[in-house]
Amino acid sequence: MKRLSVLIWITLCVGIMTSCKKDSPAVRSQTDIALAANYISDEYGRQLILHGLNTASNSKGDVNRMPWIIESDVEREDKEFGFNFVRFLIFWDFVEPQRGVFNSDYLDEVQKRVEWYTSRGMHVMLDMHQDLYSLKFGGDGAPNWAVKTDGNIDLDFGEDTPWWLANISPAVVKAWTNFWEYSKYKDLQDHYALMWKFVMERFENNPGVIGYDLMNEPWAGDLMKAFITGNFERYQLTAFYNRLIPQLREVEPNKYFFYESAPAPVTFGMPTNLQKLDPSIAKDKLVFAPHCYPLGTHEGKPYDASNKKMFKDWVRERKKDTKRFGNLSLLCGEFGLSPGVKDFDVYLKDFGKAMDDNLWHWAYWSNDQGGWSPLNGDRTPTAILPFLVRAYPKATAGRIQSFSYDYDTKIFTMDFVSDPNISMPTEIFIPKMHFTQGFDISIETDAPHTYEYDEQTQVLSLKVEKKAEVKVLISAK
Repeated sequence: MKRLSVLIWITLCVGIMTSCKKDSPAVRSQTDIALAANYISDEYGRQLILHGLNTASNSKGDVNRMPWIIESDVEREDKEFGFNFVRFLIFWDFVEPQRGVFNSDYLDEVQKRVEWYTSRGMHVMLDMHQDLYSLKFGGDGAPNWAVKTDGNIDLDFGEDTPWWLANISPAVVKAWTNFWEYSKYKDLQDHYALMWKFVMERFENNPGVIGYDLMNEPWAGDLMKAFITGNFERYQLTAFYNRLIPQLREVEPNKYFFYESAPAPVTFGMPTNLQKLDPSIAKDKLVFAPHCYPLGTHEGKPYDASNKKMFKDWVRERKKDTKRFGNLSLLCGEFGLSPGVKDFDVYLKDFGKAMDDNLWHWAYWSNDQGGWSPLNGDRTPTAILPFLVRAYPKATAGRIQSFSYDYDTKIFTMDFVSDPNISMPTEIFIPKMHFTQGFDISIETDAPHTYEYDEQTQVLSLKVEKKAEVKVLISAK
């Protein structure tokens, strides 16, 4: 009977999420481009487009909370696949296993792996990951001392139900609602800030650590506030960020803070009720980092008309969000699906195009072995990998106006305004995986320029000597 009630509730929520009136699609204009005023840049001032993986889902179950990778896997991500970014999972229960006791040994191991990336010029975002609030409930995240259930029990839903359904277990609900009740359990959020400060102090001098995802998929606990009133995002989550970010800026004034909406219903294409953050912090280096999982494809259903509409809704709503939040950049911190899903390739093409069109960034879920991963257990590619390896501008010495890569025609285009004050060149990744017979290149600009292609890194380096509009066209031979 409990399971029936749950299914009825989920059905109701999905109905609410999918029945709202949608706006007519808008054509992207130069105004849209101009509004993308807040972009992500490297230490040289180049505009970045970040492509990479979540590393890794297996960390959640590893006894030391470490991903399966070794350094040669990172080398491959960099040189062979062309990724310039990783969303690296870390966990509160290992950073602060006891109240006020911080684990330097854990961060030593994290740092070693982080430097595998940053020593190669890749960019790292550390993601404070959680699922179901804590390992205590079969998930990951908060240490046992930070779990306040007020005596509520943890229900067992059985192996045949989706893992995320455990979010409605009374103990999980109470743990979340107590975390968000700052006036009642002030110490929980205060310690969360202290824990983050400990992490940031470790990595503040590594410019390759570009920023921090403040909390993975912050969940309301209270389903009414999550789905019906929207008051969780509107009040509690917004207040949490307004409270947390100024504290963290005391330690880390220079790196990007990536902040997320609640996972549902935003993940499925609905609007977020998250508010624009306090003006005193909104001007800082902030990036909106929602996740994207069309409901059907997440559960193994085909990428059909319903899920295509859900994805289009997601793109439209996220464009609204970034404008409303102060013309922020957007990084999709998670997206992914099984290669067994019908038309999975169509979805990945649609996703890549939408990200290009909006100058957005992404991290695929997840870098593991098998399943949804781009790699099998023997490290050979799965059917996913070719759709993640794309031609794209890794770093641009100037401001990007637009770029695109068409997977089918193997044509890359880019329009940018160069900045000669930036000492490092524009770098465009041109993968041999797709340009198997080489490529032709056309560069239109009034400025003197030079370029060269590195066969090992598969990167085209372009240096433009003065400020000018530059148009790049690359096509497969």
